[in-house]
Amino acid sequence: MNPKYHLLIVDENPYVADILVQTLKTDFSITVANTGQDAARLLIQGQRFDCVLTELNLPIFSGLELTKLIRMSKLIFQTPIIVLSNAPDSNTRIECLEQGVDSYISKPFNPLEVKAKIHAILRRSSRDEIREPASARLQSEDKPFWLPKSRILSLLFRGSLATHSA
Repeated sequence: MNPKYHLLIVDENPYVADILVQTLKTDFSITVANTGQDAARLLIQGQRFDCVLTELNLPIFSGLELTKLIRMSKLIFQTPIIVLSNAPDSNTRIECLEQGVDSYISKPFNPLEVKAKIHAILRRSSRDEIREPASARLQSEDKPFWLPKSRILSLLFRGSLATHSA
C-alpha cells in the first residue's frame, strides 16, 4: 500500500476545516492548524507536508506570511500552496500568486473541486520531480532551516511569547 500524501489545512473556522477533512480524509493524511502561528510552528518543528491549504485572512500570522515562510525554506520551498479565501478583489489574488501561491480558490467553494485541484497540483509536481509523500521521505531532511533573524519568525515568536505569558 502506498503512503498517503500529507496535507496541512490552516483555517480558524472549524466548520470549514471539518468540511475539508471529511471530503479529503479518504485520499490524504491530514493535519489541521487553527492559526497561521500553529502551522508555522509545525513547519519549524520539522513536520513535512505535500500540500498546504490555507485561509488568507488569519489573525497575527496570515496565509500570505505562511506562504513567504515556506518559500524561503531551502527544504520545503517547493511545497504546493493553495489559498482558500473570500477576498473579493483581484489585486489580493494577484499578490498571492506573485508571492508563491500555486492556486487560489474563492470561498464559498465546492469541496470536491478543492479535492480535484489538490490531485491536479500533486500530479503536476510529481512530473516536475520524483516526489514521494512526505511520510516516506528520509528523516535526514529534518534539520533546522530557518534564518534566525527573519521578520516572519520574529512575528511568530513574539506572538507565542504573548500567548504563553498570559
